[in-house]
Amino acid sequence: MSGLAALNGPALGQVLAALSAVSFAFSNYFVSRTTRSSGDKGVMFSVLVTVAISGVLWMLLEGARATLPQARADWVAFGWFGLAGILAMVFGRSLVFESIRRLGVSRATAIKRLNPFFSVLLAALLLGEAVTWLDGIGMLAIAGAFGLLIRQSFRARREASAPPPVAFLFGIFGALAYALAYIARKAGLDIMATPAFGTFLSAVTGFAGFAALALVMPRYATNLAGVFRHLDRWIVAAAIMVSFGHILMFAALAYESVATVVMIASLEIFISIFLAVVVFRTEPVPGPAIALAALLATGGVILVAAS
Repeated sequence: MSGLAALNGPALGQVLAALSAVSFAFSNYFVSRTTRSSGDKGVMFSVLVTVAISGVLWMLLEGARATLPQARADWVAFGWFGLAGILAMVFGRSLVFESIRRLGVSRATAIKRLNPFFSVLLAALLLGEAVTWLDGIGMLAIAGAFGLLIRQSFRARREASAPPPVAFLFGIFGALAYALAYIARKAGLDIMATPAFGTFLSAVTGFAGFAALALVMPRYATNLAGVFRHLDRWIVAAAIMVSFGHILMFAALAYESVATVVMIASLEIFISIFLAVVVFRTEPVPGPAIALAALLATGGVILVAAS
């Protein structure tokens, strides 16, 4: 912790965003290893784990700084944190899940890569975040990297029958929901700089949203009833890592702009590839297009962080 404490605000935010990307990448790998095919792959369970871990961190690190709301500003911060939970954990996850069901993993994953660009655009429009020329060059490099990924994903599925255009809207709106969640988190943190409590409140609100959906949608009711039934060690490990990913992302937003945090966190997909190919060797070495995309994305993130 002494090394992190020595960093200034923006630098600390960038390190936390990178650690968040690593956490999410490990979560992706653990999910891919599970042999369970029933339930929701631990989505609701992961929200409960996020509630538990962030609740403990809140009491240990921020207990004195986040009490019951006293002033109007406190209520506004609470509202932003709760809205972030609904946007990310209910709308974001549900729409992305439906996108995967309709488009398949390759296409849905490619569409989800729109998230960083929605985030940067909304941060500039709604939060007034400045975009420097280094940011611009870095974003173009990352855009090129994601363009290569999208091209490869669609080429891999070329032999399959094309889905109707409306099916792509689920992934697009899912990415937009995640981007709006980042904006809501930042807005709440600007009022109440308590990332652990913000994560806790967002997770509680998100789980309440799933519970509400369970009252009207049989699929969610089944998943809620079997939240502990379809677990294995990989799902538990994934839930822990995704919880740390959310907490670290929230903390990063307390120190750095949305645009920078989201761009650094977007390295998640390339870290996932590195883990699967180099560290755990569960997937073959990717082709030159994927390697070029990884280099472009890494260079782009370096430029964004340097600005």
